[in-house]
Amino acid sequence: MKKDPQFIQAQNTVLDNLRILETTLDRCVDEGMIDLQSEYHNRLEDLLDGADIAKTWDDLIEVITIAKTLEEDVDTWLAFQGRTTIELIWPKKP
Repeated sequence: MKKDPQFIQAQNTVLDNLRILETTLDRCVDEGMIDLQSEYHNRLEDLLDGADIAKTWDDLIEVITIAKTLEEDVDTWLAFQGRTTIELIWPKKP
């Protein structure tokens, strides 16, 4: 069964966003953000795996929901440091 092109594009966007979030998180941790026992990094790895193997919109939306929470944590830290936040654009289910 062939996947919907819109779903494939959304999945690729989610993976790209997660990689951007991962790079930003790495930079934040290097600059002093606390990531106890690599909790944020581990969650990101799980999200990357989840987005990669997602087969339905519901699977992908679940990843997006958790990723948005992680993005908010990173953005909050950046804002407290007087830095620009990342403001990622996440796909929506059609």
